[in-house]
Amino acid sequence: MPIVLAKNMASHLPGLARTIGAPIASFFGVRTFFSNPAANCLQFIGGPAVILGLVAMASDDHEIYAAVKVLISVLNSSTLCEKEMGRIKGYRILALLLKMKVKLLNARIFQLILTIVGTAELGQGTSTIHNGCAFSDLLCDFEIWRNSPDSLDLLLFNHFLELLKSSDRRHNAEVMHRLKLIPRLVFLLNDPNNTRSKVHVICTILAELLKSYFTTADLLRIGLFLTYTLPPASMNEKLISLERVSDTSIDVIHHVPGRTIWLRNQLLRTLLDVCWGHLNQNSKDQEKMFTSLGPDWFLLFVQAHLHPTTVILSTRLLLHFLYNPALLVKFRDGMRSNAWLENSTAECSILVDNIKTRPQTCSQTPYLVPGFEIMQMFLSHHASIPELYLLLAALVLQKPLEEMPEDSKMDLDMMITWLLEQVKSNQSDKSVKIPNGLCTEAALVLLDLVKATLSKPISVDTDNSWEVTYPGNVMHFFCLVYYMIPDEPLWRSPEFLHSLAAAGFPMAGSPCYTPDGGIMPQESLTSTPGPQPQLSMHPARKQVSDFIRILLLYSFMNIPANKQLHPIEILVEVSPERATGEQKKSFQTEILLFVMGIFHIISEEQTVMKALVREGQKATCKATEGNLAMMFENITYFSQTFVDKLYARMFDVNPEKILRFLTEQICTVMEQAYSQKDHVMSNLYTSLNRAILYCLSRPRQSPSDLLILLNTLRFLQEQWDIIFATYNSSLTFTICLIHCLCQIKAGSYPDGFGVGTSNKKASWILQSASNSEDYDGSFEAMHAEEAQKELMDSVNWVWNHLMLQRRQFLEDIYKIDLSVKQKSNETVVDFSEVSPLWEESATKAWHQYIASERKNLSSKGVLSQLQHSKSEWLPESLSMAMRSVSKRMLKEADRLTMKDFTTAMDVQRKTGQELFASLHKENCQMQQCILNQTSKDWAKMEQQLLRERGLWGPSSGSQQGAWILDMAEGPCRMRKKMRRNTICINYAYNACREKEAKSESSKNLALSFGNKEFYMKLCSTDKHVENTDKQTYPGLMLNLAEDNVDERGVDCNQLTFFPALIESIQSEEFFEDCVERHAILQALDEKEKINTKYSLIVADNHLLMEGVLLFGIRHFYVCENFTLSASEDVYCVHHHPSSINDSYIYDLCNKETSGKHPKCSRYSYNEVREIHHLRFLLQDIGLEIFLKNGFSKLLIFHKNDRKKIFKKFCHAIPSVKKSKKDGLKNVGKTMGEKAVTQKWQKREISNFEYLMYLNTLAGRTYNDLMQYPVFPWILADYDSEELDLTNAKTFRDLSKPMGAQTEDRKEKFVQRYFEVENDGDLTARCHYCTHYSSAIIVASYLVRMEPFTQTFCSLQGGCFDVADRMFFSIKKEWESSSRDNMSDVRELIPEFFYLPDFLLNHNGLEFGSMQDGTTLGDVILPPWAKGDAQEFIRLHRMALESDCVSAHLHHWIDLIFGYKQQGSAAVEAINVFHPYFYDDQIDLRSIKDPLKKTTVMGFVSNFGQIPKQLFTKAHPARNAQGKHSSGKESAASSPAALPFFYHSQNLKPSSVKELLKGAVGHIVHTEKGVLAVEKNKLLIPPDWSRMFCWGYDDFSCSLGNYGAEKSLTVFECLSDWGQCLCAVSPNATTVVTGGTSSVVCVWEISVNKDKAKSMIFKEVLRGHLEAVTCLAVSLTYNVIVSGSRDRTCIIWDFNTLTYVNQLQQHEATVSAVSINDLTGDIATCAGTFLYLWTINGQPIVSVNTASDPTEEILCCCFTEAHEWDLHNVVVTGCANGIVRLWKTEFQRLQVTKNDGGRAAEKNGYKWERHLVLCQELSRSSTSAGKQNKRSPAVTALGISRNQAKLFVGDAWGRVYSWSVEG
Repeated sequence: MPIVLAKNMASHLPGLARTIGAPIASFFGVRTFFSNPAANCLQFIGGPAVILGLVAMASDDHEIYAAVKVLISVLNSSTLCEKEMGRIKGYRILALLLKMKVKLLNARIFQLILTIVGTAELGQGTSTIHNGCAFSDLLCDFEIWRNSPDSLDLLLFNHFLELLKSSDRRHNAEVMHRLKLIPRLVFLLNDPNNTRSKVHVICTILAELLKSYFTTADLLRIGLFLTYTLPPASMNEKLISLERVSDTSIDVIHHVPGRTIWLRNQLLRTLLDVCWGHLNQNSKDQEKMFTSLGPDWFLLFVQAHLHPTTVILSTRLLLHFLYNPALLVKFRDGMRSNAWLENSTAECSILVDNIKTRPQTCSQTPYLVPGFEIMQMFLSHHASIPELYLLLAALVLQKPLEEMPEDSKMDLDMMITWLLEQVKSNQSDKSVKIPNGLCTEAALVLLDLVKATLSKPISVDTDNSWEVTYPGNVMHFFCLVYYMIPDEPLWRSPEFLHSLAAAGFPMAGSPCYTPDGGIMPQESLTSTPGPQPQLSMHPARKQVSDFIRILLLYSFMNIPANKQLHPIEILVEVSPERATGEQKKSFQTEILLFVMGIFHIISEEQTVMKALVREGQKATCKATEGNLAMMFENITYFSQTFVDKLYARMFDVNPEKILRFLTEQICTVMEQAYSQKDHVMSNLYTSLNRAILYCLSRPRQSPSDLLILLNTLRFLQEQWDIIFATYNSSLTFTICLIHCLCQIKAGSYPDGFGVGTSNKKASWILQSASNSEDYDGSFEAMHAEEAQKELMDSVNWVWNHLMLQRRQFLEDIYKIDLSVKQKSNETVVDFSEVSPLWEESATKAWHQYIASERKNLSSKGVLSQLQHSKSEWLPESLSMAMRSVSKRMLKEADRLTMKDFTTAMDVQRKTGQELFASLHKENCQMQQCILNQTSKDWAKMEQQLLRERGLWGPSSGSQQGAWILDMAEGPCRMRKKMRRNTICINYAYNACREKEAKSESSKNLALSFGNKEFYMKLCSTDKHVENTDKQTYPGLMLNLAEDNVDERGVDCNQLTFFPALIESIQSEEFFEDCVERHAILQALDEKEKINTKYSLIVADNHLLMEGVLLFGIRHFYVCENFTLSASEDVYCVHHHPSSINDSYIYDLCNKETSGKHPKCSRYSYNEVREIHHLRFLLQDIGLEIFLKNGFSKLLIFHKNDRKKIFKKFCHAIPSVKKSKKDGLKNVGKTMGEKAVTQKWQKREISNFEYLMYLNTLAGRTYNDLMQYPVFPWILADYDSEELDLTNAKTFRDLSKPMGAQTEDRKEKFVQRYFEVENDGDLTARCHYCTHYSSAIIVASYLVRMEPFTQTFCSLQGGCFDVADRMFFSIKKEWESSSRDNMSDVRELIPEFFYLPDFLLNHNGLEFGSMQDGTTLGDVILPPWAKGDAQEFIRLHRMALESDCVSAHLHHWIDLIFGYKQQGSAAVEAINVFHPYFYDDQIDLRSIKDPLKKTTVMGFVSNFGQIPKQLFTKAHPARNAQGKHSSGKESAASSPAALPFFYHSQNLKPSSVKELLKGAVGHIVHTEKGVLAVEKNKLLIPPDWSRMFCWGYDDFSCSLGNYGAEKSLTVFECLSDWGQCLCAVSPNATTVVTGGTSSVVCVWEISVNKDKAKSMIFKEVLRGHLEAVTCLAVSLTYNVIVSGSRDRTCIIWDFNTLTYVNQLQQHEATVSAVSINDLTGDIATCAGTFLYLWTINGQPIVSVNTASDPTEEILCCCFTEAHEWDLHNVVVTGCANGIVRLWKTEFQRLQVTKNDGGRAAEKNGYKWERHLVLCQELSRSSTSAGKQNKRSPAVTALGISRNQAKLFVGDAWGRVYSWSVEG
């Protein structure tokens, strides 16, 4: 037979283009085969959790290898499993399991992990990171590999390097950055057990990451860690040897000295590598790195106490950035401080800071960091490090050094030679050119190092030491560079010359900086008496001086002095810091002598002058003349400078030397011929004249002064022809010279009469010699007369020659005869013959000359010019703002000392280290939190595998664990749902030992499922992990069978400590590290910012727990068993004193500590539905928060700050403001459009709803057993077999309290009230000393149900009460509270009207036996309940809603909530309780006596409290049935308005919709009409305008608008989960689907602007063995029910999306399921069978609806009139087109001998519930009653909103209704 196979080749195509499987065509037809890989099947039965379970069960490395290999196969075969692995955080769980099996890991398993991650395929090379989630959870969790036996961590790190060096390194680096790999690696570096090889590879990874993907965030984290490695200033690292740590043969270095220094240096080398490898090509990143760190960060690593190796590396790093001109300018001019710290803080989000207050660090005012100044100060302490000179020299030459010289034995001179060779090798020409010029700033630092060296005292034996050689090497370097680049502006830079002079002439006693920035204690330069320090005589000073001479010579020849500050001028005016006047004089004298020496060289050797002409110029006449002009101009200028300094007394030489120098220069100029010769000569003679006058006007007291004067006169005689040549024609000089000669001749003014002298006129007296320069003591041997004679002779000689040459000239000018002898022809005039007029004119001229000289000294001083122009050295490129800042810094330089900078930087260091410590601690805590959360996730996942209907759990049988009440509230605040509790407590034997119970829980769970081998493997593995990794994982505590994993993780005594590398940072108190805080950190939202914290108490039933309320951005957090300190730090209650001031409340919180584990709950503000004010212990200090999911929280604010907190909630949740006020005023408010009371009167709400509303309004709450909602006893008949609700005797008297139900009791209580008269205190009068509602009353009612079983035992002292006193019979309880017991006046609780489970002993508790031998179990019910708890609840609720109760309920309301609650009306109604029960009669705040206050609070706590009074007047009665308040007949009583099932015999069909295209699948009745869609379509609430469609051939789904043909959006995500067979939508954003894959999928629809964008997979629910055929969901009870072909249904919790229970024993495939939103009952249909179940899965009743199998039920629904109404029916639609109505009835059956149980009656009968057929509805029935065989199947049912119509849809697409009217 020929067969044609058409293989699917389009599996990758989207949508309708994709085909499925492969068809086989033959002669006999076509068959299709569908591919179903094992990986997909695995996803349907358990998903990746199954493989993870195999890993958990592995006991050796072979089993782990096999399990991981299977996981790889599954992930590679199924993209669905890969997605699911990421969704359930499976990689993180796998990491957890690998940690547990860490001792079993090896390289083979590691390679498999790389395959899972996708970065390395088996047999192939490294690839791109595709799976970021797996990479983060598996490879970036270093805890796994760090503790592995085969050093797998090194393999991991080498793998990282391979990824970063691959072709996709950019992408890989970006992924690693996103996964925060660098912070993780930095934290890993802090491990003191790191080996050398590990540190090396980590640093390499960091470098490659930054090169490939540079970010400032990563850089700042590395910089922060580097700061953390810095020691305090008190620790001198220079004393630490790195010999051992540098030994590469030693790999384990955690005990080796200098490990921290070595680690720091490794990271600095890493940053250097990044700078050379990446930043050189990217200037933006380079500038970003430098500015983000700031200059002060770099300067931290060159401090005086740091190790030389660190200083070298950090200097290299810093100088690398300074090659950038823009950054160099910023560094020089000053940058803002604390940049690295501010940026690091901004990049960090520390969650721990939300629960603790960071210590306030001393705040620093931001300041500008003058980079080079600080660097000079720090590097001066490292002047002995030759590498620093090399690095600075390289910066001077703008030659970046990527590598230092390889030869470690090179000295500084060799290094400099090597550097210059590097520079020359890069130059093609012989001349060296620097594009940007030499770096002035680096040259200044070099000179500062020289200065620091020369300033230090030097010993005799240091000729070859660095103190001598290094300064010489530096100056030699400058010389070589100068000869290479003589035109460089650096050489004439004022800053350079200033520093050069300071370096060349430091004072021997100059102060030196200490490492902390202070000044070493030396003798003061000004205040200490004794000889002043002289210029340093350091051996290396000569090299500095030589270089200065070279520069002076160059500047003299090439720089004109008239246009700017000349270098020589700058050098002259520079003086050492803190120098005295004498020191300055000595300094300037030496510089001026250097200049004079240069002048001598030039004048003596003309060849030298020619050689020093600018290089490259040809010796043309014009060029030569220009150079001569410049040279002579400089000679002229500096000649004037010499004289100026002479007059300023700053040139400490023999004046004769200056006179001879000037004469020589005049002679030199005379010999030259050039155009400006006359001008130069004139200026030179001016200087010479001034010098002569200065010498002649000096003091003449001492022998040395006389010698100077005599030598001056001799000089005039010797050089007379030159001095008085024709060029020197100054009249002023001649007149002043006459004045001087006259004063000397007369012997006047012996103290001198020139500038700076006293000008005292006195006789000349020869004084003793004084210490002066150039005096050899030759005058001592001369007689005074001889000396005077020689002096006078010289004066006469000069006078005579002067008169001879200049008399005629003078007389012609002044027109006055010089001699008194008129018209004397004698040429020579004697002193005595000088005319008085001439003397007066000469004196006047002299005074004018002195005045001009003084003015010249003050106004033309170069020093003032220098100071004035100092600010002009700032670059012109600076903005005005920066100029002002820089000028301000210059002004503040005197105040902000180096010590201040050092102190500020030390504060930065400490702050940075504290920040890193906080980050490291945060990381450790978050890792522990993730570990704890992952442990919980795995425990839950494993529980799902081991639970009933789980993969490894039992398919049927009882679940392990007790039933516990689900605290979520449903309609009317009813709590009907039960859930499984995994912790079982044996109350009978009081086995409350928690640890034993937990360990047994896991064992029993596994063993009961028949998986003993699985459990034994778990035990062996756990034991192995516990023994080997107890210290490694102190926080890893797994309970594989328990979802309530302890949030603490470890005992509080096991505290973690932060491992500091070096300096011990001051740690917090021991409780700072308590792991209880992890509970809060786990709950905090990522990047949460807590803005407010409040202390509170959380009430949970009878338990009170101290806690803290945290307000975040989008969430608020309730932390239980935590306390808030005075500094607003959050602590565990076990490790910090309580903040509760009230001793009684404190005792209540600490009364019971078992089961009180610290935990934190997170709530979104959007989850809050409403907030109510509440009382607690008679105080208005409570808030009850109701959430939209049905849960609530009672928060008690014991510090009376409720008002403030409520405002905080109102601000965050505006909707809460609407319910701001409550109490009496709110009773009349509207709930919707009508008042609540009016709605009750008009019977629009039931009695139960109204009573629950009043309880809520009066402050009664489920969360506080002392204030539990109170309901009335309504029946008095507990003996009749049938309950007659028309008989008034059946009911209690609602107008009387329970104490007055019988006359006898009433009289006794009245008598008790009046007995108080004898005591005198009438306020203590009361009828009852107990209350009708208290914690013990509520707990006794609910004792058969958890958690109230525990509550009851706790209140009873840890065990049950005596059996006879337990709640065991409704009748006995009524008799006790209404008649028999004088201390019992209890009322009921709401559960008596809606919850049958509290009457049944589902958990099999052993209460013991009564005295008559009866064993306590279920509660004994009245006969009319027919032995059925559900029937009792129904009838009891019916009685509550009956006409009799409705007519009298307002009386009971008056007693409990109304005007009869207190006052005279209460006395009259026998309704007065003890005054302690009333909040308005007891003001606890006014009670000063603590004993009395404690008594009152204890009374209330034990016996309860009166509800808040809501009414002060009589409550109105309810309207009669069928009557309005006006008395008119209600329209509701007409047949047409009644529900259709009230008249099931009279129903008529009518068509309501046009024919659909296919079988009807969903019918909805809305306000606008009836909506219906075909099968495989679903209408989405709440507006029902959109529909969800499925059933396409490619298994996709779509969303569209109702009535539209075209789908708006198509989603293919559904195709991964097989063919969809059913779907249901509980709300607008959720869709639940089921299909052939046997799983239930929950999807979330993402909506943007009312348009669906995507379907997000939320959860998969596994439990069925075959396809899921039907679904139902109830938001009212938050449950999902799924039916399957495996003949079972499963109940799922919609809130938590977890398994609850299963519904078994179906006879066929489950075809339909429905949930009653009113009662919570569940209807399931299988074949022809109909089943009813409770919301908790207990079977109620079942029935076979037909004998013919073809009449199977296809759909069903409930009517929902009233939950107590017997008329309610279950509607079923069958395949034969018939609709049947069913209701439940009880039938009395005879009991056989084999039957038993409490349901049996004494006469041998028992009651059984049955489903009874009420009516069959068939549209196609003939008049004869025969059914049409071709009737279409009923496929959909719906009920109108008012229950008046039944809508039916069939397989032909018809929709019609059944109603009384038709």
